[in-house]
This record gives sequence, C-alpha cells and structure tokens, in this order.
Amino acid sequence: MGTTATIIAVSYSVAALLATAFMVWIALSTLRRRRRDEAEPDQHALRERERAWFAIVVVLLAALLFATIFFTPYGRTAGPNAQVERIKAVQFAWLVPGTPIHAGTPVEFQLTSADVNHGFAVYTAGGRLLFMVQVMPKQTQKYVYTFAKPGTYTILCLEFCGVGHAHMQGQLRVTA
Repeated sequence: MGTTATIIAVSYSVAALLATAFMVWIALSTLRRRRRDEAEPDQHALRERERAWFAIVVVLLAALLFATIFFTPYGRTAGPNAQVERIKAVQFAWLVPGTPIHAGTPVEFQLTSADVNHGFAVYTAGGRLLFMVQVMPKQTQKYVYTFAKPGTYTILCLEFCGVGHAHMQGQLRVTA
C-alpha cells in the first residue's frame, strides 16, 4: 500500500473511531437524560446545544474534505515531458495508438467515446486494477498516470455498453 493510501486509511480510521465515540456518548447522555425527572425541558439550552452540534458536524465534514481532496487523481497536470495517448472507445473496441509508453514518464490519457459511456480500466498482468476513468461521448476525459514498471497492461471496459461489452479489451505496452 502506498503512502497516499496509508494516509487515507488512517484518516478514515480516525474518523470512524471519533464517530463511534460520538455515538456512544450520545447514547449514554440519552440514557442519563431519561433518568432525570424534569417535567419541562429547557428550550433555550436545547437550541444552543443543537447549534453547537451543527457547528461540530460542519467542522468535522470540512476537515474530512480537506484531508482527502488533495488525493483525488483528477485535475493533475502531466508536465512538459509527458506522453500524450489519445484513446477512443468505439462500440466493443478501444482504439489505442501503437506507440509504446515509457515507464517512469507521466502519461496523459485523453479519452473519448464515439458512441456510449464506457469505463476505461487499466489492469496489471496479475489482474490488479491500477485506475478506472469514466469515458463519455462528445467529451474528452483527461487522466494522468505514471507506470512504474514495464510490461503489458490490459484495458477493460467496466461500464456495460451493449451485447459485445465482455469482448471490449485492449492493451498498453509499457517499455523501460
């Protein structure tokens, strides 16, 4: 697991622990509240408590957003030394240029579809998914990826696109 994945996993684990502690605290405070014999609740105190909880939830959601937003793969720039691969999806085939991709060099995939939505998914020879990008007609979706190792990578369509969907495969050759 890479550094980014570790950071995200730790962030979500901490958030899950905090959420669990928060739910336990609410359950305990609710049980304590039931034991009290107050005839009329203090409306002003309830309103203030509700505002405080709203503020806490907003701050926690904003913190979670900012902790993970910088790890999204979209919007990355490939830089001046990047290879550009223009790949087009047509019904039940990927039109991939025959030029080899160089390992260690950022590749900007410019993906488009001639017909329907497709899911451009790249797998290693061992069957591990590297990334997946939604490809839509009349739009060019850009995605930047750097292949670490040379080899042959398989492209599959992960969006059902018709009767020949299962045969929609392609390959990328990555050289040293």
